[in-house]
Amino acid sequence: MRPAGIRFLFLFMAVVLLGTYPCRAQSADQEVTIKPVDNQVLFDTEEITAKAGSRLKVVLDNIATNPAMRHNFVLLNVGPDDEATIGQVGIGAIQAGEAKDFIPDHDAILAYTKMAGAGDRVEVEFTVPPPGDYVYLCSYLGHYVMMRGVLHSVE
Repeated sequence: MRPAGIRFLFLFMAVVLLGTYPCRAQSADQEVTIKPVDNQVLFDTEEITAKAGSRLKVVLDNIATNPAMRHNFVLLNVGPDDEATIGQVGIGAIQAGEAKDFIPDHDAILAYTKMAGAGDRVEVEFTVPPPGDYVYLCSYLGHYVMMRGVLHSVE
């Protein structure tokens, strides 16, 4: 192949490759920061409203000062009244334990953050599911019983 042909081939490959990969990451349409209430097993934000199909970033700012107050954000594909599924996820998280960061293998989980120790911030970005109400919770050692909220996905 002639040098001009090689240059054309490299240029062509570069254009094709660069054209198929975005140059920057897709950014969230909305960002929400949630925190625990002091050293309690409660979220300060019990309701989030976001547009279905949009990108939502949830930042969990664990402002707790007690090292025992570890928290995460886990979004489920069920509503707040589905106690059976919520309980399965909560008990499964305890069984998963530290080795799996208290995240069980369960089909109901749509998105989650890593576990945040006291003073840590973690985040997750995801596409908001179809319109409806979706429960979110903390899956650390039984916190799911009280530490919950609802994501309202709207049109």
